[in-house]
Amino acid sequence: MTFGVLWGASTAWAAAPPAKTNIGNTASATFTDAAGRSNVVTSNPVVTVVQQVGAFALDGVTGASNTVINTKSVTAGGTVYSPHVLTNTGNGQDSFNIAVEASGGSLARIEVFPDDGSGNPMGAALCTSSGSTSCSVSTPVTAAGSNGVFKFVIAYTVPGSASGIANPFATSTVTATPITASASMYTTATATVRDLVNLTTGPAFTVTKRIGVPSVAAAGGGAWPAAASNGKASKSSTCATTWSVGLVSNSTCQYTVYTLTLANTGVGTGRFALGDTLPSGLTYVTGSAVWSNAPGIALTDAAAGDSAGIDYRYSAGKITAVIEGVPSNATQTLSFVVLVNGTATAGTATTTNVAYYNPAEAAPTATSISPGSLPTPTGTTPYTVYGSYGVVLGAASSTSGSAVDAVAGTPNATTADNTTVASATAGTIVKFEQRIFNIGDTVDTVNLTVNAGSFPSGTTFFLFGADGATPLQDTGAQDGVLDTGPIQAGSQATVVVAAFLPVGLTAGSVNYAAVLTGTSKGDPSKIDGTRDLITSISRGLVDVTNSASGNGISGTSANGDSGPGPSPSPTTTNTTVGGSATAFNLYISNNDSTPRTYSLAASSSTVFPGNLPYNWAVKFVAGADGSCLPATPAITTTSAVPSNGQIAVTACVTPPAGQAPVNAVKIYFRATATAATPDGIFASDTKTDAVTVTASAAERYSATLTGSNSGELTSPGTVVYSHILSNIGTETCGPYNLQVSFPSADADAGWTYAIYLDTDKNGQIGSADQLVTGQITTPLLAGASNAQYILIRIGAPAGLSAGATTTATVRAVFAAPNSCGSPFVTDLTTIHKGTVRVYKAQAVDAMCDGVADGAFGTAVLNIRPGNCIYYHVTAMNEGVAAVVNLTVKDRVPAYTTLSTTQPTIQCSADNARGSAPTYAAAGAEITCGNSANVINPGGSVTLDYSVRVDQ
Repeated sequence: MTFGVLWGASTAWAAAPPAKTNIGNTASATFTDAAGRSNVVTSNPVVTVVQQVGAFALDGVTGASNTVINTKSVTAGGTVYSPHVLTNTGNGQDSFNIAVEASGGSLARIEVFPDDGSGNPMGAALCTSSGSTSCSVSTPVTAAGSNGVFKFVIAYTVPGSASGIANPFATSTVTATPITASASMYTTATATVRDLVNLTTGPAFTVTKRIGVPSVAAAGGGAWPAAASNGKASKSSTCATTWSVGLVSNSTCQYTVYTLTLANTGVGTGRFALGDTLPSGLTYVTGSAVWSNAPGIALTDAAAGDSAGIDYRYSAGKITAVIEGVPSNATQTLSFVVLVNGTATAGTATTTNVAYYNPAEAAPTATSISPGSLPTPTGTTPYTVYGSYGVVLGAASSTSGSAVDAVAGTPNATTADNTTVASATAGTIVKFEQRIFNIGDTVDTVNLTVNAGSFPSGTTFFLFGADGATPLQDTGAQDGVLDTGPIQAGSQATVVVAAFLPVGLTAGSVNYAAVLTGTSKGDPSKIDGTRDLITSISRGLVDVTNSASGNGISGTSANGDSGPGPSPSPTTTNTTVGGSATAFNLYISNNDSTPRTYSLAASSSTVFPGNLPYNWAVKFVAGADGSCLPATPAITTTSAVPSNGQIAVTACVTPPAGQAPVNAVKIYFRATATAATPDGIFASDTKTDAVTVTASAAERYSATLTGSNSGELTSPGTVVYSHILSNIGTETCGPYNLQVSFPSADADAGWTYAIYLDTDKNGQIGSADQLVTGQITTPLLAGASNAQYILIRIGAPAGLSAGATTTATVRAVFAAPNSCGSPFVTDLTTIHKGTVRVYKAQAVDAMCDGVADGAFGTAVLNIRPGNCIYYHVTAMNEGVAAVVNLTVKDRVPAYTTLSTTQPTIQCSADNARGSAPTYAAAGAEITCGNSANVINPGGSVTLDYSVRVDQ
């Protein structure tokens, strides 16, 4: 069996992961013990934090350059506006300084403004310089990482006394630099471009471009389509690309309108020339163009095909226009319709448009076929395409078409949407292979949840990768839900749902059905489900209800709590405010022929052991309607319940004081017998209740304890488990106590524990590690790098038979006033003669040469995109009997790919017999082992591999 930090799948990733992304990983090992039983054990988790790297461009230019971006013409006393775009191509938000320095002719004023989106100033000036050659923005501007932009406009004013015909009149150097505090992150920390300001005594043109409907009628005298600046791409390849009156966007075809506004700010009437090449995501709608001087009349799109002073042409994706006789101080518009076509990608990469024009008078010979030089750009005008998201879950043999739910989230009654295991044995692991399809048009990550449905209480579900052994993760922007990791559009991922059945099941026909639900992270409204079924068991001795009699409905259906649970809907929903406990009465009925005591547990999912929501706490007190005051003694185990008798306890659920309002958060309560029946049954039942919180305050105090584990040892013997305590809130947590508890029967039988702080973070107890004997007074600071590493040593007494187990609950209890709750994890320990333990360590391989740069360890690493992480995984037989078929399994984490240069030796064995282990990599799955190997006591199998962080 296996527990642990459940991490996510890997897939190709197009860009560097955002700064501070956690790349976590947990390995596992499968083997067959001396009794012939198949086993899965997990390693300690390791975490790497992605560091911020800086990169940016100014108008697409990186580094210092003399590239001219804007060439503007202006008359004496006039002002021209030059748009610029600063793009943050790094992986984290940063702030930048902008400076303008002019040379040549003396300018009356220089100002920098935010861009309104069309190349015009917006709001107050960011800097103003009168009579000076320079203007520096005093407050740095901010741009988000991963191609976030800041658009700005520079206004240049020429004195009314300016004269001369030598051009350029003034040359301006525009410089962008990251703020001093972050400059060290940048290889190139300066970008420069130039603007030219030409003085003219004749016509001078300026052009802005925007998505918007003009004030004149559309072609044919009708209305223009809505001029949306964002939305989804068209879904059909047959959308109209020829104008007709009444053409509008609909659910399959998306249109928008571009308007170019030109103004002659110079002296005298002049000839104007313009060109506009549409990007690949936009398709021109022929016959839709209208000139403001001829409202409602469609331009012909043919060279020399129009009269009244305009030569307008469209050909092969490019618009050109030459307008005769634009008077001084006149403003005109050209507008046209485009289709956002089906090839447009999410975002703005294929739908950002910019036009170019001649700022001075065009040559007398200029035509729409040969417009002459067009050196000056308009502002960039993006249409933002919203990605289309869709997910489908199905059986291993399904397709996205055959498994899509008729009712979203409710699996179909078909083979493609149902995975059936005809017969299963009580106490075994049953695995269901599922397909997760991304049917959207952009990369997506799918959150996965398992509804236990009609599976019996005591069943524990885990989610693994395609190998059925490597746990999934919560990847990317962590939300506390396991997921697939990124899946490319049109691709699929394979996951395995593992149901760990309890031993106390009655043999015979059953109808166990659980639903795996997938939810798109890109669009949480997109959900789909698939069903897992067991129809026969080859083997409920306890019942947990909210009332003495129960509500009479089977605990596996509706909201009932009589019989095996949990029910899919809560039986009881209590309402409270943050920081205040709410009480649930729990009645525990012993249907066995022998008095029993029961251990009590709570979880926010059907997975046991499991965690509560961040900072939530549950304590159990004796009796019905028990007091939830802090002074009331807590219990973890009931008193003895007579045969065919019943006992009541109270569950006190306390959300944190800073809990935001939530509705009907499910809480699962479980009672498990502390001793087995003569035939090895540990009776268990789970029921479903819920809590609604009406308090409203931002959550500031939050901690998580990761690394639930499974392991094995001999009797007597010891095993060490590694855990990571992290402050994931914004405030300091602590002081705190670390606690370990066993079921009372196991404690009485002699199971022991010790707690250590893993000072050297190597996952093993050494001389440098500190034994914990009391409260830890050092507070836990926020941030992954401040995590506390913890080691729990579990000791088994002598005389236990193979197969005996204990469950140790490890909890961190924070004290007021900086209480971050009491997160907990659970370690499952099994007695075996052949005991395998898995140790995982990591090191930085900055050059990606397959060689670790330093010693291996389990401490959090800080790494830059493009660097490599070297993983070293060892599965060791620490028992007294040989094991066979020992295979180490791992999974390439999300946001990484296998490095092209791997360690010289990737797979090896020590003190082994039979065939040598072999290394294999299939997609994201990594294995090292052999079906015919025999690993003697003290022997091991070791896997070494390196992954590169995406950049």
